[in-house]
Amino acid sequence: MAQAPLCPACHKTRLSRYNHDPLCAPCMRAARTVPPLGQGAPAWLWDSPPMRDALARVDLPAVVAVFRAAAGLSQHQLADIIGWAQSSLSLFESGQRQTLYDVRALLQFADAVDMPREALLPLVLGRTDAALPEAWLAGASLAAGGVLEETGVEVDRRGFGGLAAGAVAAAMLPEMTVPSRVTPSHVGYLKTCVESLGSRDQVVGGGVLLRQALRQWQRARRMLDESDYAEAVGRDLLGVTGNLAVCAGWLAFDAASVPLARRMYSEALFLAGSAGDPVLSAHVLEKSSMLSSHVARAGAGTGPAREGLRLADQAGEAARHEPLPRLQALIALRRASAASLLGDKPAFRSAIATARRELDRAAGTEEPRWIRFVDESEIASQEAAGHQNLGDPATASLFHRQSLDAPDVSRRNRACGQAQLAAALAGCGDVPAAVSEGMDVLPALSGGVTSIRTLNYLRPVRIAAGKSAAEEFCVRFDAIERQLSA
Repeated sequence: MAQAPLCPACHKTRLSRYNHDPLCAPCMRAARTVPPLGQGAPAWLWDSPPMRDALARVDLPAVVAVFRAAAGLSQHQLADIIGWAQSSLSLFESGQRQTLYDVRALLQFADAVDMPREALLPLVLGRTDAALPEAWLAGASLAAGGVLEETGVEVDRRGFGGLAAGAVAAAMLPEMTVPSRVTPSHVGYLKTCVESLGSRDQVVGGGVLLRQALRQWQRARRMLDESDYAEAVGRDLLGVTGNLAVCAGWLAFDAASVPLARRMYSEALFLAGSAGDPVLSAHVLEKSSMLSSHVARAGAGTGPAREGLRLADQAGEAARHEPLPRLQALIALRRASAASLLGDKPAFRSAIATARRELDRAAGTEEPRWIRFVDESEIASQEAAGHQNLGDPATASLFHRQSLDAPDVSRRNRACGQAQLAAALAGCGDVPAAVSEGMDVLPALSGGVTSIRTLNYLRPVRIAAGKSAAEEFCVRFDAIERQLSA
């Protein structure tokens, strides 16, 4: 009997003939892991330590296998996407063909899966930590400013870094390619991209992912406009393009790029209507409500808060027949946020109670992955923010601590929650405690969490620290602000 083949990534573990995964179990997990922080920001959506290792040693069969593992694609699906026969792909992965060692074929593969050329740097330089120099990124940001002006998106200085990171795709990278005919494999791949962007956002935040999300959305949008597809595929393509727009809008928001977030939500709402998808419509409307409340919280007055309340009501209307308790809970939380900004304590408390009732109904129900973050910790976090809006930072700090007690809070969300707790403590006048909590947030922001929104939550602490001579916090905060803006 023929011996089972070795894992193409580690070349150590033999693959079980009963397991059809392209890699061994440890390498499968590693292929879905963001690169260690010391290796720089993720170069693309499917960046991982095994991917960089395979590129650096010019092991292209392993590159394909690692990509399939990360993206969750079968050989049939990937062959369909890149325009090969499945038998040809199978022979290449097993080392019996050398097709991708032709640079033209390699670039064709990269373009088909929207792998940016910069992600090939480990292959070119033979180093797993190869990345673009800072001077290139600075030039890209300058070029991005022109792109943003052309699209009519206004930029403020504090949000420019994250916004420029997104626009740089159009300014600096090669023209993306789209297939002449879109198949279910292409749509399935785009859906996996949405899920991967969401999961990686929980680790590294929106700044470093915004460009990639915008590229994926632009590519899907061009497929809608330029490619051929069957009617059923077209409906699915409309939906996934709308979800990519929502994802890009959220990442723009986390990168403190409110104008871009608003534009992406507008695009998503149009696509949701075209697809006739009430869940997507409700999803867009609740995110738009959140954005309006954020603008109101930043000092824009009651107008945006009232808009946030109207948008939350529209989300509830869109989802009224949908059996998704967590979505109903999330919409209630958006109502609570807007009500607290309007000073309506009874409406705030009622909305929070509704969110908890809906969460109780969610037990045992199967809901989409994107809504599963709505749990008691999320409700506590939103309740804390509401008390802060109502001028009660002491109660806000208690609920922030409660939300942070959950054991499975993601890295980005923990940093964000701690920053809000620090701001609440500063609002109570307890500057030493605020600075202490804030100091615990700074390592995450300097070590890979590219969430300018989180940094902005710490700004009241920076102001208070400056008045109390907490010099170390001020110096580190300012250095991180320069880093994230660059």
